[in-house]
Amino acid sequence: MVKRLLTLTAVLVLAVSAQAEIIEPEENQVWWGYFSESDFSTGDNLIGTGSAMALMTGIYVPANHDNLQGATIKAIRVYFDGSVISSLSNLKVWISKKLPSNVDDADYVQNVKAILTADANDVILNIPYEIGSEAFYVGYYVNSSTGYFVRCGGTDTANSFWIGNPASNMGWTDLNGNGFGKLAFQILVEGGNFNNYAATAADFGPSYMVQGEESTVPITITNMGKEAITSISYTIATEGGDVTPEETLSVGNLAFNSSKVIDVPFPADEEARKYKKTFTITKVNGEENEAQDNSAEGEVITLTERFTLKPVIEEFTGTWCGWCPRGMVGMEKIHELYGDQVVQIAVHSGNGDPMEISAYSSVVNDYVDGFPSSMTNRLYYSDPSFSNLKSVLSAVFKRITPASIELSAEWKTAEQKAVIFNTKTKFGYSDEKTKFAIGFVLTEDGLTGTTTKWAQTNYYSGVSTSQAGTEMAWWCKQGSSVKGIEYNHVAVAGWTVKSGLTNSVNATIDAGKEQEYTYTATIPSASLSLIQDKTKLKAIALLIDRTDGTIVNAAQTTIAEDATAIGSVSSQDEVPATFYSIDGRKLTNAEKGINIIRMTDGTVKKVLVK
Repeated sequence: MVKRLLTLTAVLVLAVSAQAEIIEPEENQVWWGYFSESDFSTGDNLIGTGSAMALMTGIYVPANHDNLQGATIKAIRVYFDGSVISSLSNLKVWISKKLPSNVDDADYVQNVKAILTADANDVILNIPYEIGSEAFYVGYYVNSSTGYFVRCGGTDTANSFWIGNPASNMGWTDLNGNGFGKLAFQILVEGGNFNNYAATAADFGPSYMVQGEESTVPITITNMGKEAITSISYTIATEGGDVTPEETLSVGNLAFNSSKVIDVPFPADEEARKYKKTFTITKVNGEENEAQDNSAEGEVITLTERFTLKPVIEEFTGTWCGWCPRGMVGMEKIHELYGDQVVQIAVHSGNGDPMEISAYSSVVNDYVDGFPSSMTNRLYYSDPSFSNLKSVLSAVFKRITPASIELSAEWKTAEQKAVIFNTKTKFGYSDEKTKFAIGFVLTEDGLTGTTTKWAQTNYYSGVSTSQAGTEMAWWCKQGSSVKGIEYNHVAVAGWTVKSGLTNSVNATIDAGKEQEYTYTATIPSASLSLIQDKTKLKAIALLIDRTDGTIVNAAQTTIAEDATAIGSVSSQDEVPATFYSIDGRKLTNAEKGINIIRMTDGTVKKVLVK
């Protein structure tokens, strides 16, 4: 998988010329890093800027690290993919107490002249680096003649992936939380404090469950011991309440210093309210847990009922982005599969894209580091290919939402320059201090234009379908710039889409009690100029948890002359509106074979024409 990065907003120099060799740790040594080779099995990615250039990468080690304080770095291991080895040159490893403005400004720099190989490349440090109590960064610098060459994998982990090229005015970026996983990188440390059986857990929540049901809470477990973890034993304590009996849970095979999200069964409490819980790992593989910090805290909220969840996919794309057709196809195929069960928002941004709107700039700036990319409920990050989006949705649909939300929308006047949004929310628990809010979005289908800015850049031109995937077949046959494209699900206007409108949801909520909120939104002049057909607009309400920025539920509807269109029900008769071929091309009329028909009520049907 490849992804395109949007922006990457006293020196000691030594040389080594020996052939790279794989180093087997001695008894008092371990290969340490946020990344382990098992991470390749859950996502082996190559990322870059799409252009040949040099990049610096690194990981961050916090001050007073429990395992590493007092240890010594003896060697550095860098993982490369075999497909890019021939494109790489000028490899350097570096260590620094702050992110350097240039690789040669790091506290320690070592040139690597060994012949690079696929997978692990081990570099012995000429002068071992002693780890004290201070924080530091460690990483590598490499030049490449290809656009995607930095190897990463697994799931996102704090401190595990920094990237940049400060020398080219492309600043350092922390990629945690952007779906790229961890940098494929490790250090060989000697000494330190490493136990055999040690597991830690990250704080969690909030998680929801329904009265009378047992649900699971996702908790990230990290193996801090030398022995692989196959099982953990644990207890769950409720603040001011009881501690559950010790239970044992299989975790597969979790390698040293690897992390994994484990779904831990939690019993639902009796009252529909918020509970503070402490999850404690008591044993590892049946042995006493030797980790100093063996507990995690979080909130579990018990609900009176289970609500229908409508996921929200925000796809980040641009007409300038040559790999973005992958996301366009992915979004269309998701709509074919799920229809209006899923809210879809295509956010165009950057480089003069004619569909860019300022309402989404804060979301792009704070969440997005690559194009194409996507967020689902601002909780799951992924490449927007159909397979990835489908996989994410399978996980999202299993989640429990704390509230329902309904939406109606009507034009304020016949001039259709302002929309009246009316929402009804109902929570499944009671609380006096919540931080929920509602943001609003308008999207439009079928946007098109004739200027060059509307032409879609296409890096799939000439690529074989065996490499690109059969769903990309039409794009593989097109040129490098494709005119006449109709863009769907495009965000054309929005109001506080990142954090929601203050006071749109009361701070005090009562289980089962409905709240109403009305907001009159004037459409900005730039959006009025962008909108092409108001009958193809959809109004969307996002119910946002302000404590973590996630979207917990959503509603979608058409805009009616009066406020009678609830949810996603259209006031129009259900008749065919637009025809598409199976590969996403717009058709004038239905053709022989399988046709995708978008109805006037927003639903999608597959029809076989003989």
